[in-house]
Amino acid sequence: MRISSVIFVGLAVALGGGCAKRQMNKMNNEEDALMAKYDGSSYEKDMVQADESTDYADQGGSVSPKTLASIQDTISNVYERDLGRCLQEDMDQYNNRWIAGTFTVEFKIDQKGKVIEVNLLEQDIEERRLPPGQKEARKATKFGPCIERAIYKWEFDPAPEVVYVHTYTGKVGEAF
Repeated sequence: MRISSVIFVGLAVALGGGCAKRQMNKMNNEEDALMAKYDGSSYEKDMVQADESTDYADQGGSVSPKTLASIQDTISNVYERDLGRCLQEDMDQYNNRWIAGTFTVEFKIDQKGKVIEVNLLEQDIEERRLPPGQKEARKATKFGPCIERAIYKWEFDPAPEVVYVHTYTGKVGEAF
């Protein structure tokens, strides 16, 4: 019984090796066919290259993925309350809890982790439910200046390796 199991294992290894070799040959043939497809084609004409004579604006330095993740986590876990606090100012002004919308803000973080510049790029925050008798939704007027003041107080640790411009797009309000 022991001799037959040894023969069976040997036979399985021998057959398996042939299958692996055939599979490898098949993959090589497919790769060769794919390469032949591009051989002599106009593929290079389809490639787009930057014009070296054009002077492109400096895009600034980049930060490591770990630092970027840290910045995003800090905003989500620490500073997001500032967004709600700023929206609250408009809710109090209009005596309406149904103010909501989206915004995009860009801010520059220096190598010490401090925000040195803030620009509110877009804001679509307004009343989403109107009080009885009101015909038009009022836009949030206090959110923009408030969020700019708040972001100037933000600090990030670890600080970015270079002066870094971060763009944040968010949603605020109960309607979202």
